[in-house]
Amino acid sequence: MRRISLALLCVLLSGCAWFRPPPVSSPVIDNATAWAQHQAAVVALDSFDIEGRVAIKRGTEGGSVKLRWQQRGSATDLRLMAPLAQGSFHLERNADGVALTGPDGQRHTAADLEALMQSHLQWSFPVEGVRYWVRGIPDPKAKIDQLTLDAAGHLSALAQSGWQISVLAYREVAGYQLPAKLLLVAGNVQLRLVVDRWELTRA
Repeated sequence: MRRISLALLCVLLSGCAWFRPPPVSSPVIDNATAWAQHQAAVVALDSFDIEGRVAIKRGTEGGSVKLRWQQRGSATDLRLMAPLAQGSFHLERNADGVALTGPDGQRHTAADLEALMQSHLQWSFPVEGVRYWVRGIPDPKAKIDQLTLDAAGHLSALAQSGWQISVLAYREVAGYQLPAKLLLVAGNVQLRLVVDRWELTRA
């Protein structure tokens, strides 16, 4: 009788481990291989719509804007909307060049969108790079100074074009893992980008 009680006690203390199904084995994919597969798939997603928010901090100053971004191949349509009816800025880049339309309706042109943003918003980010970073991949035309992957083979951190990019969270979009939160840092400028809505489209 004592032997039976001891056996019963061992079963209870084991937390019913005997009744747990064996773990299902799955093939292990090296994260470098997973990264190569992921990057090849995501780089083709060059037409998308996103809506989100950008928190800007420059030194001791800060602010935030809502963002609507339409990308169609190399053509960019970007709207930055300030809170409390402070107006919006519309940035465009297409085959005809680049332009910025301010809250007053005046249209301005320059060599690139970054120069326009710096002139009229007093802050900027490299739009050409961000259109890749927001997809969780590096800009193929710029040097990669540092690249870190997570365990799933997705981009975790990137140093490129003078910016430190951290992908803080991913979400699934149409079967792809795409960034939901990013942190971009260059000098005393910090940009926190939250993507509230992703939509993949066809050019």
